[in-house]
Amino acid sequence: MKRKGRNARNLSVSLPGDLLEGLRQAAFDDNRSVSSLVTSLVQGHLEREGYLRNPFTGRRVRQAHLDFD
Repeated sequence: MKRKGRNARNLSVSLPGDLLEGLRQAAFDDNRSVSSLVTSLVQGHLEREGYLRNPFTGRRVRQAHLDFD
């Protein structure tokens, strides 16, 4: 899931201290940067929710929302 830097854009995010420390520890334990971990987590979420296509299947996962009102 590694991406090259040409498409990369910076994003500034404020996080509670305990969340940031957990994020740093998780990145360290996974032998990756915090940026790489955040990219992976956000990408996975967006693919599962259907906002991005899965790079392996090319399909969106999210189903259409049906309104039953």
